[in-house]
Amino acid sequence: MKVTRCVILFLVLLQWYMAEVAKAEEIPVRVSGTYIIGSMMRGSLTDDWLGERPLMGGEMAVEFMPTGKWSCLQDWNNASAGVALDYINLSNDAGLGHAVAPYFFMKVPLVRTPHFVLGIRPGIGAGFVTKTYYNTVSPDESGVSGSIRYPYANGAIGSYTNAYFAEALYMEFPIRKGWSVYASYGWYHLSNGSIRQPNSGYNMFNGMLGVVCQPKEDKYTAPAPAVPRGLYSGKRWEVELSIGGGVRQAYFADKRYFGVGSVSLAAYWRAYSIFRLGGGVDVFYDGYYRSVCDEFAGTTTTAPVTYYEKTYLKESNIVNCWRVGVSVQPEFVIGNLSVGFHCGVYLYDNIKNLEPYADVASHKGQPLKRGIFYSYDIKEAGVKQDGWLYTRIMLKYRCTKHLLVQVGMKAHLTKVEFIDAGIGVAF
Repeated sequence: MKVTRCVILFLVLLQWYMAEVAKAEEIPVRVSGTYIIGSMMRGSLTDDWLGERPLMGGEMAVEFMPTGKWSCLQDWNNASAGVALDYINLSNDAGLGHAVAPYFFMKVPLVRTPHFVLGIRPGIGAGFVTKTYYNTVSPDESGVSGSIRYPYANGAIGSYTNAYFAEALYMEFPIRKGWSVYASYGWYHLSNGSIRQPNSGYNMFNGMLGVVCQPKEDKYTAPAPAVPRGLYSGKRWEVELSIGGGVRQAYFADKRYFGVGSVSLAAYWRAYSIFRLGGGVDVFYDGYYRSVCDEFAGTTTTAPVTYYEKTYLKESNIVNCWRVGVSVQPEFVIGNLSVGFHCGVYLYDNIKNLEPYADVASHKGQPLKRGIFYSYDIKEAGVKQDGWLYTRIMLKYRCTKHLLVQVGMKAHLTKVEFIDAGIGVAF
């Protein structure tokens, strides 16, 4: 708890410092304080009783208003950008502890009138928790620390450090000069991207209510909205080649890490200054599929492993580690940063004929024969098995005209498979 308090104090001082720097540089800022109340989505936890109590907490934020120099914000209907610090009591009485999450966000107005503002508020950052699977304690077994045999352990979080995603719809009601009432509601997510298991992650639906203050509002004049430029007047087409890598765990009782990676070749059409649409070919590598099911460990030199989700592999074959797909890649552009939400279909996926375990076992141990598209229980797809669909969230930053760095999170519906980071080249 002392560490958590130190982190909170450090981040509060950092936000205060950034606000002071902004004032010194004559960058207009807004400061807000909000109360958080929410709930945990069912299925996020090993046992639903863990999420019966409401989530409560608060947020402090420093918001930087658009100026003439920040043309990328003007392109987004004079959006603002800022940093926030969330504190959430994850129902500590039930053993889930607390979370502290510093993150970056944007506020993009969709409707703006003198007395009402409606918009979206996406954000991304880090989330630090005080309770993981390994130290969650059940009220029925107080004093018993979490372990592999512990039946009430928190199966959603396996690490203290996680990624934090915040996606909300917000409203503001100006009540007097420089002051507004603020309200929002949205989806918030905490997980480590399968780097350490168990990791189903927290999915939270949180509402916020608070106030926003803008010092010296009467001295700030919002720049005129940027004139829509229609089709991008510069390079309308670009081609990008990127490569990334990382690691992940498969099962919490198995401490081994498996290498993962991706290669992508895509072409993008810059439709507007804030949006580009792309399509390309993705190649994925997942070393997890090099290991065999424990029931067949005697037939291979690969060390036996007991998985939470059995993979029906009789031999260690690197062919099973590769997948190839095609994807549609819409991306939103903010200056040199782009945020992509990619959706693809596998053209080559040897694993689809070897999983899930139950289907193959009922097929007398013989590989199934599935086409590119096949039926599966979509309600269970994010938990028990893979399918022909994959999705990716991509963050890319253009360092130079041709060089970029990126971080990606690959998932299948609600199941995050891995996170990888790398570099790319734009032509």
